[in-house]
Amino acid sequence: MSENVVPLPGIYRHDQPGYFTLADLPQRPSIEEHAWGTGWWELDQIFKFYDGQFVIVTGIAGHGKSTFLLNIFCNIARLHRIKSFLYVPENEGHLQAKLRRIWDNDETFGRFSSDYCYVQSAVQEFDNRPRTLQWVLDRAIVAIERDGVRVVLIDPWNELDRARPRDMTMTDYIGQCLMMLKDFCRTFQVAVVVVAHPTKAVNEHGGRIPGLADIEGSMNWFNKADNGLIVHRDAEKNTCQVISAKVREHGAGKRGSAFFFVDPETGIYTPQVGGVLP
Repeated sequence: MSENVVPLPGIYRHDQPGYFTLADLPQRPSIEEHAWGTGWWELDQIFKFYDGQFVIVTGIAGHGKSTFLLNIFCNIARLHRIKSFLYVPENEGHLQAKLRRIWDNDETFGRFSSDYCYVQSAVQEFDNRPRTLQWVLDRAIVAIERDGVRVVLIDPWNELDRARPRDMTMTDYIGQCLMMLKDFCRTFQVAVVVVAHPTKAVNEHGGRIPGLADIEGSMNWFNKADNGLIVHRDAEKNTCQVISAKVREHGAGKRGSAFFFVDPETGIYTPQVGGVLP
């Protein structure tokens, strides 16, 4: 992983790291008590954040996954003063304008953009070497330790696909990367959100809402996620359905759907009142 990995706290037995009596074994606090909401009551019924969480978000290309998440990051900054780290190569060129429209308050946007939202650019200088997951996480560590970031976003995953070694299958590569991400979440106690596209066949032919098992590359996506969300938008009606397809931990939500209106001009998501299905 990284030289900056934080050792598990506690009293080690026989000086062996990670070896405890049951009485000394560090325990995490109740997720139900420490989870934080998204700023929307309707979504909170099916999904909440917590420290150490690994979240997968998928959906057909162009259905608003990125915009949906940017709305949430604005919400949690406003309500909980939670800081976010974004690695968003496809959106960084117009990220300020996009977030300014979603934030919808020029007087306070300056503080949000300088104190609550941190971005790792993929464009530093010309370098033909692919960015690796390790490269992104090492930079996220700086944001966590020095700026107090609690949520990390990688959007989209396919920007890191080309770092796969030639002698490794895509399934093995994704499995290895997801284990690294899970370890990162637990070690640094941050929520990590990864946006991953479904397979090309689902993207091109549509006809149905994709599931977590449809993500390009491997069933590992479904297996490793603590929470899995699917974003599906009806562009004609300017509405969006957000499906909670997987919830591992009690207190972090439940399976179901929340429904939103989407302003096509600003990208602002507004929950439909009572728009929740079990």
